[in-house]
Amino acid sequence: MTLLVLYFLISFLSHTRTEAAATYVHHKCPNTTTFTTNSTYQSNLNNLLTYLSSNATRNIEFYNATAGNSVDTVYGLFLCRGDLPAYTCQSCIADATKDIVQRCPTERLAVGWYDECMLHYSDQYFFGSTVTDPYRILRNTLNISDQTGFDQVVRPKLSGLASGIINLSTGAKKFGTNRANFTALKYVYTLVQCTPDLSGYDCTGCLRLAIQKLPSGNRGGRVLFPSCIARFEFHPFYLTGNTSAPPPMPVPPPTTPTGANTITAKAQT
Repeated sequence: MTLLVLYFLISFLSHTRTEAAATYVHHKCPNTTTFTTNSTYQSNLNNLLTYLSSNATRNIEFYNATAGNSVDTVYGLFLCRGDLPAYTCQSCIADATKDIVQRCPTERLAVGWYDECMLHYSDQYFFGSTVTDPYRILRNTLNISDQTGFDQVVRPKLSGLASGIINLSTGAKKFGTNRANFTALKYVYTLVQCTPDLSGYDCTGCLRLAIQKLPSGNRGGRVLFPSCIARFEFHPFYLTGNTSAPPPMPVPPPTTPTGANTITAKAQT
């Protein structure tokens, strides 16, 4: 009887772990360019999102793909937070690909940010380019009184993480975290990440712009760009022990779709 109870408990925990919902943070989808329902573009978008979601099960944390051709082409990618295990990434992308079309039902450009992952698609080619618009600045509603400490600790730690990425090659994982003493009794936690299709130089430039925009009088904040993010908090918000970047992986040259339903893709583990 004890073994039976233990078995069901393990099964329940395993199911709960893999089915954890994505934690929504923000989204942007300008209505300047839209598509019509049941159009070729919508069909390509649906194919793209299905493809991205299915490839999130491949134990990878970054993937980009192209669906369609000519004016109906859709370009999209996902990026999972660099410290998370594969099952969390898979769950986030599965949720994000469903959530984003509810929030952005007819927009050709959309970016969805979640605590665990990011999803971005557009009718314009953006792979390998630094994209800083649309963006979002978020801040903790609680303030800090030590502005000097912020300028002497938080920004330098984030800038150090950004500088450490500058020599990484295109295709390499670009992610870093740091814990530092803000005071003798208080830690500050920082995180930066870029999409791996950026060069190290472009990633560092993106992060430096994000760091400049971070709110400085709050107990936490983040800047969300489509190409990079920078965040700080006075409490732990990332996992430890899984933050080192793997050896650089070359990214193959882009290929051109040959039909309305053609999908081409690249991945980074």
